Parts: sequence; structure tokens; C-alpha cells
Amino acid sequence: MGDYDDRPDWRELDRRRDKSKLYGRIEEKGQQKEKPKDRYQAGRVKEALDRLFMGKKGTIEHDKLYNKIHSTYGSNRFVSTVKKYIAEYGMPDNVSALLLILDAKEQDIVCSGIGKLKDLYGTLTSRQQEDIRRKLSILAMTDKLKEIRNMAAEALEYVKSEVKKI
Repeated sequence: MGDYDDRPDWRELDRRRDKSKLYGRIEEKGQQKEKPKDRYQAGRVKEALDRLFMGKKGTIEHDKLYNKIHSTYGSNRFVSTVKKYIAEYGMPDNVSALLLILDAKEQDIVCSGIGKLKDLYGTLTSRQQEDIRRKLSILAMTDKLKEIRNMAAEALEYVKSEVKKI
């Protein structure tokens, strides 16, 4: 019978299981279990704070007008939408919107878009940089206005020199 004396009884086994990390611990009666944080609410708070620090570009009106640039692309209303956006918020910081703006037929809008892309070029991903190089080469070869062709060619040379530095 000596071999069986070492075996723990059921109560001891239950106590060990309750202390195990796998099963969790028994809480004391006065202690409250910490509730998991609501990740959805935390995300909404973070987004609201980010929008607050964006200033005018963090408003719903900005989002509507920005989306309108994308939705009116290729239509007669595109240039007027771009002008309205630039008048209220300045040039966009988003590469996709800037690439669309390069298709506007207004010289001043296209030239300022090229300048903004040159400024942003070093901070972009390789895919975005390739898109910019392609768009600038197309503009340098095919645009009707000589000023835009020249500015696109200069920007393309600048972009290619930035690629060589890397």
C-alpha cells in the first residue's frame, strides 16, 4: 500500500489545475477580473484624434470632395472639382490623387501637381515611385502644352537622379 500513499487525492489535483496558467486562476471574492479593452472603440478614438490633428483635411467635407475627384475623373466636371479642392485644401498629399490631377488640362494645376510629386518622391514606396516615373515620361512625350512637357521632362530627370542615389 506504500506505493499509493504518494498519489495526490482529487482535491489536490483540482487545486493544482486551478493554479495552472492553462486553466487560469481562481479569483478571490473581492477581486474583479479585468475586462478586455474594446478594440473597436479604441480604434475609433485613435481615428478621431488623427482627424483632429489633420485640421481642415480631417473633416467629412474634405473626404467628400476628395472622393469626388476620383469619381469625376474623365468627366467634364473633373477640372472644376479639382479647382474647388485646391482652392479649399491645397494640393492633396496622396499620390493617387496627384496622378489623377496630372490629367487635368489646366497648365497651372498640372505644373503644381508635378512640383508636389517631386517633393513627395523620396518618401514613397517603390511602386508609387515607378508610377510617377511612368506618368512623367508619358507627360513629357505626349502633352500638348510645351511648358508641361518641359516641366515633366525636368521632373523626370530629377526623379531618375534620385533613383541613382539609392
